Amino acid sequence: MVRGRRQSQRRKKLIILRGLPGVGKTKRAKKLCDKYARLGLEAEIFSTDRYHESTNYTKGNFQRNHQRNREDVFKALNRGVDRIIVDNTNISLWEMWPYIHMGMRQGDYYITMMELPKNYISINKLYRCQGNIPKKKFRSFEARWEDAYNIWHVLNDSYSINRWEQCEEEWNVQ
Repeated sequence: MVRGRRQSQRRKKLIILRGLPGVGKTKRAKKLCDKYARLGLEAEIFSTDRYHESTNYTKGNFQRNHQRNREDVFKALNRGVDRIIVDNTNISLWEMWPYIHMGMRQGDYYITMMELPKNYISINKLYRCQGNIPKKKFRSFEARWEDAYNIWHVLNDSYSINRWEQCEEEWNVQ
């Protein structure tokens, strides 16, 4: 048993956090990063919010901001970062698909999805936490939520495959 645990600690990990705004994804990402640092492992957090903040959440920049985050994760995978933490809402399967696809193609990463919170939080409570996001937007996030049972469920999702197969971003070019 101990041997297996040691092997899993050495194996590189790609962790994909998902959840509505305000549920604690960023806080969880930072805790994971701190935990891995204490173990002497290199860990990096990749969040599209970093780019959204620099563009003042201008709607016209959202697609480009997400592209930049995917590029950053791709580069980290190629550098062999021990622990890569993707801190985005990842509401729909197609939003997670590129990250899982990249990790699978890299070949030496254990990929896991972490859904936050474990228990349901009412939209009114989330809205109070993140009052700068209109309630209507929260409702649209909630309505678009897709369950993801495991990485294979995401990878085999036909909509995601069709959406990304023609993408010419660096991570998807063979």
